[in-house]
Amino acid sequence: MKQPCRWPVNLLGFLVVACTFLIACGPGEAGPRPQHATPETPTTVPESPTPLATPSPPAPTEFRVAFINLFSPLAAEAGNPAAGETFEVRLQLLVEQLRSFDPDVVGFNEASWTEKYGSATTYLARELKMEPVYARANPWFEGQTREQSDALVREAGFEEGELFLVRSTRYTVLRADEPYALKPLSTESGERRIGLHAVLKGPKSLGEIDLFITHLTGGGERVVPAQAADFAGWIAETRGRGPSLVMVGQSDPAVPSSYEVFRAIGLRDVFGAGEGIVTCCRAAVVDEQPPLTARTDYLMYDRWQAGSAELFGDQPLENHGSLLYLSDHNGIMAIFPIPPERAGAIP
Repeated sequence: MKQPCRWPVNLLGFLVVACTFLIACGPGEAGPRPQHATPETPTTVPESPTPLATPSPPAPTEFRVAFINLFSPLAAEAGNPAAGETFEVRLQLLVEQLRSFDPDVVGFNEASWTEKYGSATTYLARELKMEPVYARANPWFEGQTREQSDALVREAGFEEGELFLVRSTRYTVLRADEPYALKPLSTESGERRIGLHAVLKGPKSLGEIDLFITHLTGGGERVVPAQAADFAGWIAETRGRGPSLVMVGQSDPAVPSSYEVFRAIGLRDVFGAGEGIVTCCRAAVVDEQPPLTARTDYLMYDRWQAGSAELFGDQPLENHGSLLYLSDHNGIMAIFPIPPERAGAIP
């Protein structure tokens, strides 16, 4: 055991004690001695384990699309109270059907916001976990600014427009254009018809995907065919070099189909010849209804290989002991094949 160091009483004693102090106490007693690595005893740094590579998800082999008219609760103001009374339940049933289909894109006509029922866009986007791309169609009078239309919405307590929902975990929305106001104007005061356009980043084998949607209503045979032709011309000028998906809804079964103006720009119906396909329009959404007789809704495409298609919402669903349809229109579902990437393709 080391002895405590004592202060010397004379010079000789001081020198003796000093030497003893240096030898006995040593230079490092004031703290721990540092550990020095030498070439003979190298310091080893433990290696972190190499992380396992996360496998890339398999490339998608199909693109799933749905399109339906929501039958806005605003129809209640036009003498159809069931449109509003059933609206929330119809949205819930619609979400269940779309979840089972697992779409990449869904298009909606008559996507509404009202003070009473809230925003259909917000509800559908949240419940389906999809990204919304929405544009207001009405109320919007000719010549109004956005701010003036906003003020009119607050005063009227409603708005309605066109909506895309996109599965953003699979596809990126690259851009969405300002809505295109169709010409001529609808005859219904304060209503404009619009074309909505969005562009998705598709798989490498497809490139960018153009999405278009419109709802043609109001004005009958004098207005609707002219608006369809205007919409088709805008598509032809706007679309890119990749595949396009086009959704067109009408709400007047007495107006002849506008399909030929779209076929003239290279679009094809997902049902091919489309014989026997009907989509419009029920007088009511409650109880069993007579079979539909008209085709007013189209899901079309170009620069894509034809896939499979079917109607949905064409049969009533059980709802607490009663029958309820999703809409006064039938919806359309389609699955498009995605071609495999070519070996050596440039990303």
